[in-house]
Amino acid sequence: MDISCIILAGGKSNRIGRDKAFIKIKDKLMIDYVIDEVEKIFDDIVIVVKNKEQKKKLTDKKIKIVEDNQKIDSPIIGIKEGIKHIKNDYFFVVACDMPFIKSEVIEKLISNLDENDCVVPQKEPRRYEPLFAIYRKSMFENCNVNDSLHRIIDTSKNPKLIPIENLTQDRKIFSNINTEEDLKFNF
Repeated sequence: MDISCIILAGGKSNRIGRDKAFIKIKDKLMIDYVIDEVEKIFDDIVIVVKNKEQKKKLTDKKIKIVEDNQKIDSPIIGIKEGIKHIKNDYFFVVACDMPFIKSEVIEKLISNLDENDCVVPQKEPRRYEPLFAIYRKSMFENCNVNDSLHRIIDTSKNPKLIPIENLTQDRKIFSNINTEEDLKFNF
């Protein structure tokens, strides 16, 4: 089954105070850690940014980069914009601030896809990793910016929830960097 990839890179980064996608970690941009892993699997990749400034910073990438141009910050807006630019019915979505992701874990997630609406890692009942998941495009047709990904998953007709332990023992893979403390602790 062909699957596209959407990388969300248009958030405010309020808690860290600077654009997370472009933070250098060991001489590499945070978003490059994500790109390096998803490029091992996907041919159709779209990065969704907030504005032209962010887009200019990524011009050296050989990946489609699109702007959501919305004043509201919401992963739903980024996903809906990304969907307009991918060629497959299913897509893997990931946030740009998850530098520990591993292609092997993404592949395990993909191997669980069987005509489901979504395949989502589950931490515990009703606690998911919605920004490290596979979705069918149609799940986002009637949603609005105020919807949460959790609600979209919960109301899905055919979700597949995979306990994190069945994907990996390394929970750090699902960590995102939100603060300077997160940076110091993890690097």
